[in-house]
Amino acid sequence: MKEINKVGHPVFILSLTLLILNDWFFKTAFHNEITGKLSDFAGLFAFPFLISSLFPKHKKSIHILTALLFIIWNSELSQVIITYLNQLSIPVGRTIDITDNIALVSILASYYCLNNKLALTLKPLFQKGLIMVSCLAFMATSLPPQEYREYVNIDKEYTFEFSKRELVSRLNMVQIKEVHRLNKYSGSVDFDSETNVFHFQGQSDTLALMLDPNALRDQDTIMLKTALADIMLSGDQTNSQLKLLTVYKVVPVFDEKDYRAKAIKEFEKRIVNEIRKYR
Repeated sequence: MKEINKVGHPVFILSLTLLILNDWFFKTAFHNEITGKLSDFAGLFAFPFLISSLFPKHKKSIHILTALLFIIWNSELSQVIITYLNQLSIPVGRTIDITDNIALVSILASYYCLNNKLALTLKPLFQKGLIMVSCLAFMATSLPPQEYREYVNIDKEYTFEFSKRELVSRLNMVQIKEVHRLNKYSGSVDFDSETNVFHFQGQSDTLALMLDPNALRDQDTIMLKTALADIMLSGDQTNSQLKLLTVYKVVPVFDEKDYRAKAIKEFEKRIVNEIRKYR
């Protein structure tokens, strides 16, 4: 029996069906621990099973690699990649839960089922359709629905031993660096020269606002709203302050975890630290 025929295995079809139903219906309707784990169990069976059916000579390596990637994904090691993709407006996310590793047993089940001859005989057209549906299901699982979450009343202040004018100049350059990095990969950032505002094409939300440091007075307090945070700038000719009022972060829709501390830390890394070291 050709290995590709194994996509007709009843357990593979069942796991794929559960994966689709869970991601598109059960999670929204019930949103509990069972639905949170079901996609892991179904996906960790269906994914290596399908890839091994396409590349049977490498089925052992495929299953081992799948297990390693899942363990890494479910650890802090993957956070750098996730943060980078979110900065590019690619909605990737996960919540670390060590108990998710229980689902690794599905990889063993996949390897076992590949070695038995139980499978339904499917016509080539149905085989191709099943493979296509599988790919779409895996993509949907890896790109869960995301939302911008707002964390207010932070009121955390950062002080700098340079003037408010210098603070504004450095903030402008840091914002330009952030926008340039985003536009490099998305190619969808516009600049309005009349308002000095960067925004996504076709959207009015402000990504960054360029301020004129030469137009500032010592008594001026500046309120600035961007896609990352709401901040307030103050100071004089020798010292300056930046107060973080509100911070925004992309998070999974159904994730009830409080990302306030992580969002603040990310703001400090991307904005405050860059301001301090800018020359």
